[in-house]
Amino acid sequence: MRLIPYLIYLILIAMHQVFLQDMTSIAGVRIDLAGLIVMAIALYKSEVITLWFGLVAGVVWAAGMPDAFGWYGLLLALVGVTAFHLREKLNLESFYSKILFMLGGLVVHSMGMTIIEGGDGVMTRLWTNALPDGVYTTIVALIFLLFKDGVITYQKFKSIF
Repeated sequence: MRLIPYLIYLILIAMHQVFLQDMTSIAGVRIDLAGLIVMAIALYKSEVITLWFGLVAGVVWAAGMPDAFGWYGLLLALVGVTAFHLREKLNLESFYSKILFMLGGLVVHSMGMTIIEGGDGVMTRLWTNALPDGVYTTIVALIFLLFKDGVITYQKFKSIF
């Protein structure tokens, strides 16, 4: 197991949480980068890697929120391991099944984050924040999967122009 890519992912999550999140949000809808990376790791890597990376990514993501520091790590680890086991049981050969798989995991993660944050109007925020966050992040996952599956390559992109 190589450690460098995972450290780069953690640095990317920390950078996104600190200063890139405001630049990538559209009308209050944010990209759930930690959930996206953990779901991608659950889709392509083993259970142990998904578990520890989900836990560490959740802790890195919530480093600025000490009141619920560990809950985010546990939630992300749980979503990652559950996604890994669903991947084992489901047929994810189709591109569309991978997109729906990512959408489901990201919406569940966004709903879990909303529940952990608590406060007034949690049920309203599940529809107004969690669902749009999951859909927006799934659009980013769509772009990632297009490159990963070879639908978009440098050669194809170059041939257009």
